[in-house]
Amino acid sequence: MRKQILFLTALLGAATSSYAQSDSIYLNTVVVTGSRYSSDLRHLPYDVSVVNRERLTADYQPSVLPSLSQQVPGLFVTTRGVLGYGLSTGAAGTIKVRGIGGMANLLVLVDGLPQYAGLYGHPIADAYQTMMADQVEVVNGPASTIYGSNAMGGVVNIVTRQMNASGQRTSINLQGGSYGTFIGTATNQLRLGDFSSTAGISYERTDGHRANNGFTQVNGFVKLGYDISSHWRMEGNVDIAYQESSNPGPVSAPLIDNDFMITRGMSAVSVLNNYAKTSGALRAYYSWGHHHINDGHTANAAEQTAFYMHNDRMGGVSVYQNVSIFKGNRLTLGFDYQHFGGHA
Repeated sequence: MRKQILFLTALLGAATSSYAQSDSIYLNTVVVTGSRYSSDLRHLPYDVSVVNRERLTADYQPSVLPSLSQQVPGLFVTTRGVLGYGLSTGAAGTIKVRGIGGMANLLVLVDGLPQYAGLYGHPIADAYQTMMADQVEVVNGPASTIYGSNAMGGVVNIVTRQMNASGQRTSINLQGGSYGTFIGTATNQLRLGDFSSTAGISYERTDGHRANNGFTQVNGFVKLGYDISSHWRMEGNVDIAYQESSNPGPVSAPLIDNDFMITRGMSAVSVLNNYAKTSGALRAYYSWGHHHINDGHTANAAEQTAFYMHNDRMGGVSVYQNVSIFKGNRLTLGFDYQHFGGHA
């Protein structure tokens, strides 16, 4: 009787495996980084690494950068403590690809649109949250010919999440640990007919592993989309982050009151089209920030009497259209306008 049961189990497993193989369709990874259109990863002229959502969320990190450091060869990110990256000295918050990066040498995109501080010209590492990302595409090496001078070291493109199946999905993640560390994230995705939405909020805080090493951040993200027709789609998103952090300085000369209060916001509206032989988009985007920084002091020095404060902005418009005249050929025409600056 036992042999018969084993035989039936094996037969059922073989039948299930055969059914899965006959009805499964395996697709190659499709990305848009390094081009203005969806392309098979194998056909891109650049070395591109792709980290999907399953790998981004495997270790429950609130930021996408720790997962990228583990998954992308040649990508190195420095942190400031238990949580956060910051803007402090000592290489904290530096992102490098193959040894090149930091400041304005590496470009971070969200859905193909640039995101960086309008005065500094470099990305703000703490603003890129896992809750908003469906996958991350990293161009390993110079991509200035497509994205401009900021992409000399490489490009990190964060593709935001989108609900494709009808229904609703909600997820809540709570974590706690040493040094008063707490991470809480809640996201909701909805699809009703042609309308889709993704919304999330996260809260992170820690006292840090050293004195004057605390970090607190609140982040909110909303993305709305509407399918105008089978070929046209409209979508918009808003992301706002506020953080308070402290830099303890080097162990040999600890700092007191080296505090940062930073608010970052970004928004975008897009109209996209996709036909058999042509595709394109019209996109408008705007990001801004307010930074309030106390440079701090050592134990033997006087407290700071003046603070560094700035307001920056960066916005632009991007229009492009791809046309495939014949097989193996694609022509892209487009126009980009960008304005950035601020006051400090």
